[in-house]
Amino acid sequence: MMPVNHPPSERLLAYATGAADVPLRLLLETHLSFCPACAREVGRLTAPGGTLLEAVPAEPVPTGLFERIWAEASQHEPPRPVEGVPLPPSVLAELPPAEDWRWHAVPGSGSRTARLVSEAPGGCGLFLVHLQPGARFPRHAHRGGEEGLVLAGGVWDRGRFLEAGDWGSAPAGSSHELLADAKEGCWALIREECEDVRLSGWRGVVQRLAQCHSTR
Repeated sequence: MMPVNHPPSERLLAYATGAADVPLRLLLETHLSFCPACAREVGRLTAPGGTLLEAVPAEPVPTGLFERIWAEASQHEPPRPVEGVPLPPSVLAELPPAEDWRWHAVPGSGSRTARLVSEAPGGCGLFLVHLQPGARFPRHAHRGGEEGLVLAGGVWDRGRFLEAGDWGSAPAGSSHELLADAKEGCWALIREECEDVRLSGWRGVVQRLAQCHSTR
């Protein structure tokens, strides 16, 4: 099944022009692995740049360049697939190995999160989110904007059911909660403009106490 919900055109343009930050680029590359329509659109957006490059006079390739590139590439093992997480190899290659992912459970919710990439402390980050079947990620507020997509399974978000490849977003200052598919649960990849996501209710109290303890 092809994705129904897609990133906005300005996000695809940022990817095509190289203006996207690392978390956004990896998030978009993951969506493109699910979505031929957006992949074609990126191809259309990059076509003018390719035409300009073709018009530039060719420069001779330095002797031994291909051999040096091949030797460097041969030193790195291809990324190993992570069971249950259908991330494309190109994205996995830029992430820490799965055994280094530090998972944090959300108390009493059947969900957990792991930060994969962080641009700067407290700044933009890329997160992997896992919800058990029927789990509810509690209501939370965003200081910065949130964008993400479903990797596997499905999730209800503000009246919409998102499935594999579907893109979703929440603007800065908004709040929402997520309900995972009752049979398959949900894996999702999320980009947070600001890592300060505030849980509501008693979980928020626990979250703030944990943050105070970690800064001592």
